[in-house]
Amino acid sequence: MLNNPRSYEEACRTFRWRIPERYNLAFDVCDRHTMGGADGHRTALIVEDGAGAGERYTFHVLRMLSNRLANVLNAQGITPGDRVAVMLPAGLEAAIALLAIVRMGAVMVPVPMGLGAEPLGWRLANSGAVAALADSRALPALEAARPGLRTLRAVLTPDGDGPDCVAMWQAVEAASDSFEPLVTPASHPAFVFYPADGIGTPPGAVLPHRAMAGSLPAVELSLGLFPQFGDIVWTSADWMSGEALFRAVLPAWHHGVPVVAGPDGFDPGRALDLMSRQGVRAAYLPAHHLARLAEVAAGRPHAMPRVLSSGPEPLDAELHERVIKAFGIHANEAWGVLETGAVAANLAGMMELRPPSPGRSAPGLTVEAVDERGRVLKAGERGILAVSPNAPGSFLGYWGDGVAGPARRVNGWLLTGRLGHRDLDNYIWPEALALPDGVARIDGAAIGLDEVEAALASHPQVAGAGVVELPAGELRAFVEPRGAVTAAQLRDWVALRRGAAEVPRRIELVDELPLAVDGTILREALLSMPLRLDAPTSEDRWYPSSRRDRTIKPG
Repeated sequence: MLNNPRSYEEACRTFRWRIPERYNLAFDVCDRHTMGGADGHRTALIVEDGAGAGERYTFHVLRMLSNRLANVLNAQGITPGDRVAVMLPAGLEAAIALLAIVRMGAVMVPVPMGLGAEPLGWRLANSGAVAALADSRALPALEAARPGLRTLRAVLTPDGDGPDCVAMWQAVEAASDSFEPLVTPASHPAFVFYPADGIGTPPGAVLPHRAMAGSLPAVELSLGLFPQFGDIVWTSADWMSGEALFRAVLPAWHHGVPVVAGPDGFDPGRALDLMSRQGVRAAYLPAHHLARLAEVAAGRPHAMPRVLSSGPEPLDAELHERVIKAFGIHANEAWGVLETGAVAANLAGMMELRPPSPGRSAPGLTVEAVDERGRVLKAGERGILAVSPNAPGSFLGYWGDGVAGPARRVNGWLLTGRLGHRDLDNYIWPEALALPDGVARIDGAAIGLDEVEAALASHPQVAGAGVVELPAGELRAFVEPRGAVTAAQLRDWVALRRGAAEVPRRIELVDELPLAVDGTILREALLSMPLRLDAPTSEDRWYPSSRRDRTIKPG
């Protein structure tokens, strides 16, 4: 959408929105690359396995396979408007699931890999999902949540693992590869996104087919006037997040650019190897991944990408310096919240970088600080960052009647719920999000300590539990048992209910938990309890002297 402007001002002056009233996302990012003389045999997806081997798939293959999967879903009774949950890692299955669901006018509910039964169950129950496409690793949590999922009729897994599951690939092989995409309005719902964190019962944001197109100006700017000749895109973000889909995968396919999908999970050394092997020239990484990548890259040889982009949280000056030293280039940024998409960006060389500001309003959009009534504030005045009414990437609302969330529309402006200000040069300055009491941030994910405590305390052999965050960025749990229980059992118990990311690294038995007058656990007292310095791993446990005769075998 940006036509290689020579300056930010030229980009804003010449930009025009060109989103048709009738617009199907699957047709835009896949089908049109196979029609009208287009070369459908261009590579769309490169899937690398754990051994480093890469399998390539063309746009023609993605169209054919997603058509077949759409027919399979249709045979399962899925109709336009139905919600279909997807719990798949980056790869071919996730790609064709996305394309199949939106091409038939159904609504995709992306569920990040690794969520436990409680947050997973909330997402499927709240959205009213009627079907789910799930990786085998998600099945234990899905089965645990299934009694509460009254609308769920069908579960498809790649190989048919699990009770009452449809074997997706077997069904796809037998299906027709002819399927006409539903001619949808651009405003037709395509996704219901929930926050990636498992905290609480958050509302789901409904995003339309045009949402990806609405983020293109900011994404193209932050990816160095994307696309450039020879670009290959990779992202470390979970494909079941708005970050990955709207800031990397879908913009790349919109422009006919290949996307690399690597093994599940982020490892900086493995990521550098993947980027070198597959010739990645444009990469999007969340800020906490970028920091780890720069740290490892500074100490070893590696390929140099053309451009690095990050978000949604602004980067500080120290991280910018580390990226420059490691890669020889600046990291650009694309900023926005889930409900708005990417609405602001910067680009080194086209504008001055002023960390921790993520830049200026993207071409075609206006981001301002407003008051509670939606009145625009003067430069430098603190308010709520808001996006202009004409932003096509904005969400349609929260799923359900009358459901409220952090974003809302006031006086035509879409208020993001984030505080900040705009300066005289129109740079925006979002304020850092303060974590609520009882919430820890571990490897970029927010974790509710109360919910981990509740999961531990729900075990039949546990009388109570307290959880604290250690300075090293890990969770430490204190458990008051009422019977025999092992550390392995407790870890498995929490992992099934809350997810692997919320399993405490240390689990320690105590005679009793320190309680306040109202019965709540005194976390400050837990933090002051002694910690064995010779037990740095999750396999070692510390016990008070009265319980040292009680052996808990590590799992």
